Amino acid sequence: MAQHDPIMDAAARRRLVKRFGPAVEPWCDDLPATVAALADRWGLRVRSGLVGNTSRALLCDRADGTSAVLKLTPDPAIAAEEHAALSAWSASPQLVSVLDADLPLGALLLEAIEPGGPLARRPGGVPLRWMGVLLRELHAVPVPAEPEFPPLTAKVDAIFSSINWQRLAGEEVARHLPVDLVERSRNAALDLAEYPARALLHGDLHADNVLDGGPDRGLVAIDPRPCVGDPAFDAVDFAFLRVTRSGDFDRRVASMVRYTDGLDGDRLVAWCRTIAVFFAIRELRRSGPSERSDTLLALAKEAG
Repeated sequence: MAQHDPIMDAAARRRLVKRFGPAVEPWCDDLPATVAALADRWGLRVRSGLVGNTSRALLCDRADGTSAVLKLTPDPAIAAEEHAALSAWSASPQLVSVLDADLPLGALLLEAIEPGGPLARRPGGVPLRWMGVLLRELHAVPVPAEPEFPPLTAKVDAIFSSINWQRLAGEEVARHLPVDLVERSRNAALDLAEYPARALLHGDLHADNVLDGGPDRGLVAIDPRPCVGDPAFDAVDFAFLRVTRSGDFDRRVASMVRYTDGLDGDRLVAWCRTIAVFFAIRELRRSGPSERSDTLLALAKEAG
């Protein structure tokens, strides 16, 4: 298939094969026909592809002149869970809206957010009050009785199980990690996840899954991987944004607590300590030892 094909280019295929294995190849081969059928049904014209690891997302023009995102995944259960969560949040402008869906096909038609740049690339940073509004809106929704979303303990277990121990042991970064740090962090995170607070969580609220909705709308979250548990968990990635030294982290947490009603600062710090090891590994892989990696490792060593 042509490298420049917006529906399934080579890079998108590689990401999906890496995530789902070679068995996803026939789904990739069939995707142009699937998209053509949905485009005809929903009045879409594909404009370009968007990056995704568990789905193929396409920016489209609609017949009425507006834009939309057609998102398809080879695992319909992922689409069904995302649809259920976004339906629970449907009254909130801080979550992307579902325009249509074909869940057996693993297809969601979502609104396109304008101006739409991800949080990490917003010029001049992000007003903390916007973060506060997003977190409050996320957790103000009652947990639906149906479907039953997974507990945060399952999410935490999956996060730590995703570490490739053999690869990590063979990397230079392993020299900078105490032998028991990851396991200690895992145990502390599982203890935190047993907290009785029950909120519907986004579950994957990092800087690429939060878009700029403009001054009137603020931040808009996309791509939830929902679970149920402690609301402080959703704030961890925000707490680490642009943190280089320990003083940056302390000030950021204090500001987030000030701008987010009900956010438990002590629990947020505890969650950050347990997850800091992942940020430290990422930083060491990307840049080697640095002031930021030292700060993250120092925080991780306080876990548990």
